[in-house]
Parts: sequence; structure tokens; C-alpha cells
Amino acid sequence: MDFKTKPLPPVDPRFRGNKLDRDHAKNGYSLRALEALVDECNNQPSLWRVRADKAHAYYDIGKQMTREMEHKIRALWGIEPVQINLIHGVINGVLGQEARMRTDVVLEADDDDFQDVADVLSKQHKEASRESNVVMAVSNAYAGQVKGGIGWVEVSRAIDPLDYPVRAQEVDRREIYFDWEAKNLGLSDARWLIRKRWYDLDEACAWMPEHEAVLRQAINGWDLTLLPDTMAHALRQSFNAERETTIDRDEWADSARQRIKLFEVWYRVPASVVVLHTGPGRRIQYDENNPLHVMALQRGIVKASRTNTMQVRMAIFAGPHRLLDVGTNRRAFPYVPFFAFREDGDRSPYGLIEGMIAPQDEYGTRRNMINWLLQARQIRADSDALDPEYNNIKDLAREAMRPDFMAVMNPNRRNANALTIESNLQLQQEQLQAMQDAKQLIQEVPRVYSTQLGDAPSGVTSGIAIQSLTEAGATAMGELNDNYRYGRRLVHERILDLNIEDLSQRDLRVVLGSGQSKRVIVLNSWGPKGEPINHVKDAPIKVGLSDVPTSPAFRMQEQQQMSVIIGALQNNPAAINVLAPAFIEGSSLSNRKALADDLRRATGQPVAGDRSQQDAAQKAQGQAQALEMANKEAETKERQTKALVNESQAKLNMARAQQMGTESALRVREAMQPQPQPAANDEQTLIDDAIREARGGR
Repeated sequence: MDFKTKPLPPVDPRFRGNKLDRDHAKNGYSLRALEALVDECNNQPSLWRVRADKAHAYYDIGKQMTREMEHKIRALWGIEPVQINLIHGVINGVLGQEARMRTDVVLEADDDDFQDVADVLSKQHKEASRESNVVMAVSNAYAGQVKGGIGWVEVSRAIDPLDYPVRAQEVDRREIYFDWEAKNLGLSDARWLIRKRWYDLDEACAWMPEHEAVLRQAINGWDLTLLPDTMAHALRQSFNAERETTIDRDEWADSARQRIKLFEVWYRVPASVVVLHTGPGRRIQYDENNPLHVMALQRGIVKASRTNTMQVRMAIFAGPHRLLDVGTNRRAFPYVPFFAFREDGDRSPYGLIEGMIAPQDEYGTRRNMINWLLQARQIRADSDALDPEYNNIKDLAREAMRPDFMAVMNPNRRNANALTIESNLQLQQEQLQAMQDAKQLIQEVPRVYSTQLGDAPSGVTSGIAIQSLTEAGATAMGELNDNYRYGRRLVHERILDLNIEDLSQRDLRVVLGSGQSKRVIVLNSWGPKGEPINHVKDAPIKVGLSDVPTSPAFRMQEQQQMSVIIGALQNNPAAINVLAPAFIEGSSLSNRKALADDLRRATGQPVAGDRSQQDAAQKAQGQAQALEMANKEAETKERQTKALVNESQAKLNMARAQQMGTESALRVREAMQPQPQPAANDEQTLIDDAIREARGGR
């Protein structure tokens, strides 16, 4: 009997939620807990945020000098300050590496039985990644990681029902506060994370219409007399909470702008859950609403055990007003951090620009000093050098730096060389050398070299050689890039979790491929004996990053290597038939996939996903099986015929032996009989008749 129609016994009370879970759902995150959280955020090391803001400012054009320094240059040197941004170009070269080194995301199944599920999730993942623009979000987070030491990506559901259901977007670092005691790069051990974000009042009211009265009263002032009695009691509690809270009102309310700052609090609480042991090293959380889990538990197919874990919940506050507090089915926060480096002491994050600010300042100072030295003049003049009727010493000091400077000399001066004007060119060369040293330090501090900035050394033309130099220069940024790849994988894991939720419908049919390669896969169904078929939530699907970048430069390098290999195998047509389609697929042709598949078909090679070839192979296999069965049947019939012939021959031989025995007996009998008497004619006739009958009538 199918288990779907067979009544199952009630679930064991041991495998239901406990009191601890219910208390969390009932009480939620209190206002006192929020106040303590806000205090903790304010007591965290805040200097790193100032340093991050400065690092981002130094990346921008025209922000490499403070106003105090600009005023000093104008006052002391008498020149207009010049700002030359060297950090911008170096950082852009680093950011360009992310695009060049970007690899594909691969979804793999640990079990071959779930390959169809992996194919469906791969298709859905590509669509979600494309529609949510995850590439741009991750690239922007990488920029924040490189510049200020940290970047953030949010993976969540779209609020607008008209948008694509999954969204991935960069989050401003200034909006996020996280548990400073967390050690894991992905914040898997963090107890809390809070995002503070401004919303226009009408937007917040449209999002949560059930709290519109509280929001408008909190922004525009409390007037409980204008409300019905049924609402006044609840609002009075909100009014008292706002009056008694320690949270500064200016931190979350803006009456002039008519906006409100919402505190989105994600937190973990201990919870008791049941896990199902589905295989060696594999465990999944038991869901009492999943018929498959219930069936497996009741029939003893899997073992179950209760354990303690951390449940993720989410609460939303408008200052002291709690608007929402719900449990989630997430295993992690929707915000993924991208750390560059963290200090050993207070674990403050920092990026590459942190070490480039000092040489940038020195370069800017030296550059302005050289500009001043180019105009500065050293004047030596005797007291009687100038004709006082036309000019004096003050005129000389004021006008000497002008290119059209003119002085009228005193014809009665004592010294012919009474006036000399010199420029300190030697000091200018020293300043120029110091400036060049500072420029070099901007690249050397983060260990960014010319190959990483797109400049190949002279004589280096090979793509492999350039790539080797680039990889050698990127060694110093190994930690940063490893953290980036880890964060990128976490982002795609978040997208995978949302896709699994969307594909958990019963008997969901998904079409893969097109044309002859089209096939339909049914998800979340059961077989005739109650066995699960393609259950998405239980599929062991993992997210991986390909080792080979997908940029045009790397594709060109692969083409060069493939050309060398094909050229070396010209005397081996079979090998060329295999390599030629791969060579076409690695090209930049728009129809490279179709051309490669056509070439494979022409050379008799299998084409992945080609239903016609699969059908032909299956037909050929069926014909071979039919021929084999026919041969076996013929052999069986031949053996049966031989057996019948042998049996007939044996019967014939036995009959002959019996006949021969009868004849011998008759001869003996005849010899033993006395000679018949002639007179006994009747008796003799009877004997003769008997003998003839025994002989068969002969």
C-alpha cells in the first residue's frame, strides 16, 4: 500500500518543539535587549569606521588633502594647492583583477541519485544570479573590501511583488553593526547583527500598514485624544516606551524630513531540534510538516536524535517600538561580509588604502613643494641696488617671482652685482626624488605591480608569462582574495537556499533543455512503493567555484595552449577529432556551442544532452539485446530439438532391441519343441499362426 494513503501513527511527543522554542516565539526580542544592543554598538571600536571613511575618501578624486593643509599651503607658500590622486589608479587595477579572475559557480550533488535535482537547481541558480545581478553586488562588495576593509551583500526576498523574487544587492558598511566577538569570517558564530536604515514615512507605512498609527504618531508628535479608545490603549504603551527608553530620538526619528530609521535585528537563540541521520556524516533537520520526514521516522528508515542548535530570528524596531518579531527557517543571516584584513588587537577591519595614505600625503606635499620651488626666488640686494624713484625693496619682494619682473637699478650703486636672484634647483631635484619614492611606495605597500595594473614588462608577450607575473604579484593579497572567494561562495549558498524553498512544491515539473535534448524532471514526488523521488530539500547539493577564470584573456590563453597541442597531434586524426570541438567551444564565436556539437556528431562522438543520440544509442542497444535474445532462443530450440531427436532414437533402439529379443526367444522355443506329427494338421496350423503373429505377421 502506498504510504500516502496509509494512516500514520501520531508523531512522538519527543520530536515536537519544546518550551524553550515556544518562549522565544512568544516573548521575542525585548526593548531592554535592544537598548543593551545599541549600547554595545556604541562601545565597539569606532575608530575603524573613521579610518574606513578616510580610506574611501582618498580613493575619490580631489579628497587627498584636508582643508587645514590647503590653507597652510596658500598662507605659507603663496601658491594654489594641487591634488594628484595616485591611489585611484592603483586600486582600479586591483579591482580589475576581480573581473579578470572571476570564475563560474558550480552546483554539484554529493550523491548521483540527485543529479537531476542538481541540474534543476543549476538552471534555477543561473536565472536567479542573472536576474538579481549578483555579479554587480559581489563586485561592489569587493570594492568596499579593498578600499575600507569590509563590504556587505544582502541576499533576501524582494519586497515588491512585481520584482524578481530573489535579490542580491550591496549594503552600505555604515548601516551594518555586528557581534564584535564573532570569529568566523562568515559570522556563523555571531549572536546578532543589526542594520540601521532610513525609510521615508510613507514607504514604511505602506510596508507595515498595521503599524501606521504608531509610526505617524512617533514622527509627528503624540496626540492620543484624536484616536479611538480601542487604539489609544496600545498607542499609550508605545508612548510610554518612547518616553522611558534610553535610545536617543535623534538617532531614529527625523520629523523635518518625514523619515524614520528602522532597526532590523537578526539574532540567534538556542533551540532544541530533531535531526534525521540520513547517511554517513549526513544529517538534516526534522520537519514535522514534511510527509517524507514523518514517514521515514515512523517506519524506522532513518534514525533520529534531539540536539541543541541556534535558531535565527528577526525583529524590526522603530526606535523603542517593536514592529515585528518572527522566527525564520534560515541557518544564517542574510548579510554576507567581505573582510579584507583584521587587526590582531581589537580585530578592526582595514583594507589596502590604509597603508597607502601616508605615501599619498607625502607625494602630495612634495609635489606642492616642487611647484613652490619652481616659483621661489632667493634675492640678494645691496641697500643702494635699486633706484628709489622707480622701485624699492618691497616692490622687489613682491614682483620677483613674476616672469615679467622688471627692476630699475641705481646708476650710482657701489657694487655692480648689487642685485642677484637665484633658484634652488638642487633642492628641487631632491624633492623630485623624494616624490618619486613616495609614488613607488603607493604600489609597494599593497604589493601591486605593473603586471597587475595592465602594464606588461618589455619583451613579455606570452599570456602564460604575463599570468605568471600577475599571480606572483597577487601573492601578497592572498588573504584578501581568499576571503573574497569565501564570501562569494556564501552569497551563492544564500541564493541556493531561497531557490530550494521555491522548488519545494509537490510534484513540480521542470523542463530542461530544448529541442531534441528537452526533458522533463518531476521534483518532490514518491514512487509506487513510497520511495522518495527527487526531493529538493533533502538533496545534498553543494556550491563550488570553478578553478578556471572565464575572462576573455584566460580564454585566449587556453586557445593558445590548445593550438599548440593540436599542432603536435596532426598525425593522430582520432585525437584531433576529440580536441577540435573543445577548441571551438573555447573560442569567442557566437555559435561556438552549436558548431562544436555538429562537429562531434559528424565524427561520431557523443553530444551532452542530445536526445537523438541517446535515442539512437538506446535503439541500438535494444536491437542488440533483441538479437541476443533471438540467438539464445534459437540455441534453446536447437538444444530442445536435439534432445527430442536423441529421445526418439533411444526409443527406436529400445524397440529394436525388444524385437530382437522376441525373435531370439521364439527361436529357442522352436528348437525346444518336439517335431510335429504330420497327422496333427490342426495343431500345427495353430502353432504356425502363433509364430507368425509373434514375428509381426511375416
